[in-house]
Amino acid sequence: MIYLQTVGGTLGNLLAMAIILSWINGRTIQHIVNVTGKSNAQLPLMKPGLWVHETAHALVGRLFGLRIQEFSVSQSADRRSAGHVTFRFKKHSLWQRLGLFFAGGAPVWVFGAVVLMIGKRAFWPGQPLALVGWGTILPAWPWALAWLVITLTLSFGASLSAADLHTTLRGMPAFAVMLLAVSGVLTLVAPSALTSWSALNVLMAWIGGLLIVIALAMNLISHLLWR
Repeated sequence: MIYLQTVGGTLGNLLAMAIILSWINGRTIQHIVNVTGKSNAQLPLMKPGLWVHETAHALVGRLFGLRIQEFSVSQSADRRSAGHVTFRFKKHSLWQRLGLFFAGGAPVWVFGAVVLMIGKRAFWPGQPLALVGWGTILPAWPWALAWLVITLTLSFGASLSAADLHTTLRGMPAFAVMLLAVSGVLTLVAPSALTSWSALNVLMAWIGGLLIVIALAMNLISHLLWR
């Protein structure tokens, strides 16, 4: 049961967040594209998100030693892709296969990290994480405005394509092996840490839920602004 709460919880949280956010943000993008008649590569509002999306793939991939074969932020000839990054990796390298998991889902992980870090500064400035909650919100309005603009802009890049999800899933076995190895070591040397890991997974689920609510709000805003 403890492995389900630790390894299973981490895998489930990350995959659910990647899939659900991609679906919601993908629908938001598709709505705007349908209304405007332009691809997201042609819309100035979406270009920053597109750049962050592809750059996140590339930078995270390089951290794991993946070799970048192609990098593009231009629409493909068949108009099916607004940009893409392709990697070469050593099939027998566990580290590089692990990199596929993080590089494939990088736009979502980066989006989540940026939104949360700036959100903490915007709505709970100077407060410890232990005091963060609805009752302790004290907005710093310039930061709150910056958070809103950045969240709206980056949300257009926080969507994984079918190819991105395929890359992420290719790396998932290596990620699962790493988590199992860590859990095995902790069971032997620090079993109490497994309880903390389970609690961290609960926190991760709440964070994922918050990001999903933000994505739904951006979808609503897009339907109000583009009709």
